[in-house]
Amino acid sequence: MKNIGIGLFGDIKDAGKNLGKAGTSTDITLYNYKNGDDAIFIIEPTKYPEKITPLLYAINLMDYALIFVDEVKAELAETLLILDMCGVSKGALVVGEYVDVNQLKAIISNTSMKDFEIMEKDYINIREKLMELPIDIAGAPNNDFVKIPIDHFFMVRSVGTVILGRVLKGATKIHDNLRVYPTENKAMVKSIQVNDKNYDEAPQFSRVGLALKGVKAEDLDRGMILSNGDLEVSSELTLNMKWNPYMQKEIAVGEGYQINIGLQTVSSEVIEKEGDIVKLKLLKPVVYEKGDKAILIDGSAKIRIIGVSEL
Repeated sequence: MKNIGIGLFGDIKDAGKNLGKAGTSTDITLYNYKNGDDAIFIIEPTKYPEKITPLLYAINLMDYALIFVDEVKAELAETLLILDMCGVSKGALVVGEYVDVNQLKAIISNTSMKDFEIMEKDYINIREKLMELPIDIAGAPNNDFVKIPIDHFFMVRSVGTVILGRVLKGATKIHDNLRVYPTENKAMVKSIQVNDKNYDEAPQFSRVGLALKGVKAEDLDRGMILSNGDLEVSSELTLNMKWNPYMQKEIAVGEGYQINIGLQTVSSEVIEKEGDIVKLKLLKPVVYEKGDKAILIDGSAKIRIIGVSEL
């Protein structure tokens, strides 16, 4: 069973509905396409560029990026910069008829996207190529513990609390008891759906719908993680920043910013700063693993991404 996440960026317009069947839609919209037991799920940052966070959620949910370019214009710059700062190296550029491909290649030549494939805007061909992506593009097998970030959640009459997410590590089974990080709450898996089918177990990288017992939807937030592992939880973070090269100001102690980690976005205050080292006090705790990326955001500024740090 192959289940691969595709992020849509750039001039996406109707790209999602041309590649898959529309599913859950909030500030991001999910589309699905399956062939037998294999499937792709497509993430569209619907509320971007109005908000920066949907773009970050799409990056954190995907395995492979599709950047649609009908015209090389300024609006594309922020997207390319963020993809580069996040080290995105797997993907393709889907170019329109009048795009100067050599100009586009020159723009990405010194970025993490320098080896992106160039595709024409032929949706049938694109979908076929996406379905042919190797299963290991999602990452290496890891069965150390279960890890499922939550991207949507709701109540269903006669079912109870349901979450949507992806099994990033391990395999989850019916009757698993998992902690709802960063809280101390526990939840039991009552039922599992993968690609609209019921299963007793969902393997690593599956996109799942889980019915949970022991937790209410109102107690959940996007970015919470279901796990039986030992994850880090903290309301203070010390970051070693890689700054946005186009930043026009230096941040200072006492200023407020948002921090994005995976599917979590939390308000924070700078309490210490020395060179590239920044210490933040968070409005509420976050959950993470060592090696995760933290992205510092100023959502109201002209340049919204301040920098990136590895935790």
